[in-house]
Amino acid sequence: MRFEEFFPERLSRSSKYVAYYLLITVYYLLSTTNASGQQTNSPLSYLGIGEVYTGGTAVNAMMGGLGVANANGININTLNPALLARNRYTVFEMGVNTEFKAMQNNRQRADTYNGTLGPIMLALPASPKWTLALGLTPYSTVDYKTFTSQKLNIIGTDSVTYTYSGDGGLNKAVFVNGLKVTKNMYVGLESAFLFGVINRDVTTQNFSDAQSYQVKLADRTNYSGLHFKLGWAWKPKLNKDYLLNIGATAEFAHNIGANSLKRFTISNASGLSLINADTLKEVDGKIKLPATYRVGVSLEKPAKLLVSLDYSLTQWTGFSNLNGSSENLRDSHTFAFGAEFIPKFDAISGYFNHVMYRVGANYTTSPYAFNGKDVANDMSFSVGASLPLRTISYLNIAYVRGKRGVLATNGLEEVYNKIVIGFSLGDFYWFRKPKVD
Repeated sequence: MRFEEFFPERLSRSSKYVAYYLLITVYYLLSTTNASGQQTNSPLSYLGIGEVYTGGTAVNAMMGGLGVANANGININTLNPALLARNRYTVFEMGVNTEFKAMQNNRQRADTYNGTLGPIMLALPASPKWTLALGLTPYSTVDYKTFTSQKLNIIGTDSVTYTYSGDGGLNKAVFVNGLKVTKNMYVGLESAFLFGVINRDVTTQNFSDAQSYQVKLADRTNYSGLHFKLGWAWKPKLNKDYLLNIGATAEFAHNIGANSLKRFTISNASGLSLINADTLKEVDGKIKLPATYRVGVSLEKPAKLLVSLDYSLTQWTGFSNLNGSSENLRDSHTFAFGAEFIPKFDAISGYFNHVMYRVGANYTTSPYAFNGKDVANDMSFSVGASLPLRTISYLNIAYVRGKRGVLATNGLEEVYNKIVIGFSLGDFYWFRKPKVD
């Protein structure tokens, strides 16, 4: 059955333009708050290449971050390139991620806000069995700031403050191909170019003898290199009502180039005016990114119900930085469960009959080790909905609440609330040559 039969012109044309204006508004608000909101996101992001993005859209966020074994042909699947072949119409997707986080250690608590852009993707059917996509997605984020103070003498008030800060991250420009090889089997390849800059600084300020300057050791590292992901999916029909979906992806360990420039700078007390600077060391080399393997399975009643389960393994023990160190990172395991329900997809009327409701849960053992053994486990619960705009265009809204780490065990605890908003804008006739019967 074709999607056109499910989508008569039940929604006014103005709803499409409302979506565009809302999208522009959300991005404008994010861009105006981003400068002040990207601070002290997580002290754990100083390790490795920072916090690695899972790669999903708002639709994946609703269902615990899974998506290796489920695709509806309306939204773009950014997790398994093989399932891109199920998109038979042109679709453009983009979104924003906002996060409110409360962090606490044994001494203090901090509340932060963070806003970032999500994947920007365009899927284009190239033939009845081949769909390609172009896009730009985040890969990792470094964002932290913390400090310690030390007295220089027992009696006096003289002291020195050390500030540790970092920002930046990696992005990837992707070119994805999904191919239907048999009636029920799909394969895919995501080719990507990774690039980005990460800054890690240590600033010292001495408050003794009325000194009015800061001394900073700045480390700026540029990264670039190729990245590939293989995908496979199988969709056998169990009976006249249900389908079984099985999917898997593989990202093998690989090296990317890195150029590190270390500088020694002296600034005024505010840190704004540079007094002196000197390059200490420049290093060209490579870092090794870990391998990631994902498998998933889902039971689907098309246009009605879907239940899915994903598992992924990221081998962070195989990571190495420019110095050849793994930074004591551990392998990370993720289990995700999700479900999707549509009241009555083929209904002629009734707006909420066409809304896609989703729920999910996620459990991840993070790669960050404490005391050489304990890791900060991450547990979250998510809900969301895809609201129809016109034909196959949707406004996707997800809410995620989670907790990473346990104060008594790890000495650090993060409780976060995420709101992910995405737009999936599609049309049956974009880039299609009109025909006259």
